[in-house]
Amino acid sequence: MQGESINLTAPHGYGRRQTLSDLRSVLPPGMRVLHINLKFCLDDCAAVLGDLAAQAGLNPAEIHDLGQLIEAQAKHLAPSLVILHNFDLLRFATRRKQHDPLFDTALLPYLKAFLEHPHIALLVVCEARYPDWPLPCEVLPIPAPA
Repeated sequence: MQGESINLTAPHGYGRRQTLSDLRSVLPPGMRVLHINLKFCLDDCAAVLGDLAAQAGLNPAEIHDLGQLIEAQAKHLAPSLVILHNFDLLRFATRRKQHDPLFDTALLPYLKAFLEHPHIALLVVCEARYPDWPLPCEVLPIPAPA
């Protein structure tokens, strides 16, 4: 996964949480994993950035956008994985204007920045692929349960 951006998709009940748990068990021991579930914080982008910064060992007060977090992570040579779980909830909240507008300037514009850093990977987890909402990620669907 090193340096890649992946959109892991599966409908509700197809095992996205279990897949993330399984993934964590096979990641290299030195890989730093930053994980946030947007289900609980669509109204507070600063809290999302602060939580990710704290997980990275950074001062949350110094991180004002995702770009700053990526640049700070890029200074470390150890590989990192940033997981944005339930990311598509942000899409729906944006359309209904039921989210913190800071996401529009402090998070979304920086998703492409992961491509510039080969040792930092992005994993967004969504229920579906949305052709009208292009993400700079390769789509990887979870197969239907047998």
